[in-house]
Amino acid sequence: MVARRGDSMPEFTSDLPHHVTRQVRKSMRLEGTAGDIMLAARELYEAQGVTATSMAAIARKAGVTRSLVYYYFPDKQAVTDAVIDDYLEDVVESVSTWNELRAFGDTPSELKNCVAAFRRTLYTADGTPRPLIGVLEELGMRDRFATRAVRECVACIQDYIVSEYLAYRTIEIELVPETFGLLLFGIVGMMKAKPDITDEELATLIAQTLRLDMTVMDPPPWREHPDVPEGR
Repeated sequence: MVARRGDSMPEFTSDLPHHVTRQVRKSMRLEGTAGDIMLAARELYEAQGVTATSMAAIARKAGVTRSLVYYYFPDKQAVTDAVIDDYLEDVVESVSTWNELRAFGDTPSELKNCVAAFRRTLYTADGTPRPLIGVLEELGMRDRFATRAVRECVACIQDYIVSEYLAYRTIEIELVPETFGLLLFGIVGMMKAKPDITDEELATLIAQTLRLDMTVMDPPPWREHPDVPEGR
């Protein structure tokens, strides 16, 4: 039993009638020639800015003709939209990849790892903002992007993480998606306002806000990940 997105989460016991395996999110990145063109535009936007980048420059960078660029993207705005979508995938993928790789049941350690992965998407190791921040600011859509990124991250958490947590533990809060949204906005704001805040401190804030059960659990007696062969 899993509550629908937007609903409050009911209490849940771990007495499941079936095994629970970790779900893997499908990447939403552009592939093929369209993906190559988008990546060329992304590199140019980050190196010289959006305004200074022409469709001809994107074609040269991608190693294709201008006509082929226009075949996949009707105008520069469409290319820019694709770059923004790729930035969005960076953020959501930081959460989904962490979820796929995390150790089962070790909430204290894995919570810090999640914070670290999320932070690395936005900032370098020395705290310098990633190039995507400059592109978003030039476009005047940093706040709009943050809203969209939080919404997509909450959906990812709800679809791929909360359901598994509910299989083994009890959620102690109401308004689960809304709480995650508030928390993510707060984390991003805290990283910006207090760059020296540690991953451990942010993990503590998350655990307190979500009232997480921090007890370390042994892994289940079945394959947790559907794509991992038995014995590994």
